Amino acid sequence: MGIRTERKRAAFFSFLLFDIDYFKAYNDTYGHIQGDECLKEVAKIAKSVVFDESAFVARYGGEEFGILLPRANQYEAIKMAEAIRQKVEERGIVHQASEVFKCVTISVGIMTVVPSENIQPISIVHQADQALYEAKRTGRNRISVHSHHKEADSNV
Repeated sequence: MGIRTERKRAAFFSFLLFDIDYFKAYNDTYGHIQGDECLKEVAKIAKSVVFDESAFVARYGGEEFGILLPRANQYEAIKMAEAIRQKVEERGIVHQASEVFKCVTISVGIMTVVPSENIQPISIVHQADQALYEAKRTGRNRISVHSHHKEADSNV
């Protein structure tokens, strides 16, 4: 008779920050009314893909969106981000002014942590923003993950 042990799963928290690639050019080309429709469509796509009922999707800035994933580890966050990125691209919203693709695309930054008293919410947002910047810097229409360990950083 063996001893049964349970391994406690770490409580992860992930934050996705994404925006529409070359959105200013989209607005300049199609106008602000069509730009607003584009934002609504991307928001609808993001909400339809989120597979965790505890998640929260919100517009964060002009063309930025944030998704709080209270129980998602890094793998789950990447999986969700990639599903949203693919669905936006597959939707095929025409964007002739984009330098990436002739349809609307998004870039995504991800930050995953094990919550503690030492981690400030603003630092999670800041680090997701740094990952978003990296996704844009390396070509857009991609995902970048911020990690405390440099060797664990990855682009999808």
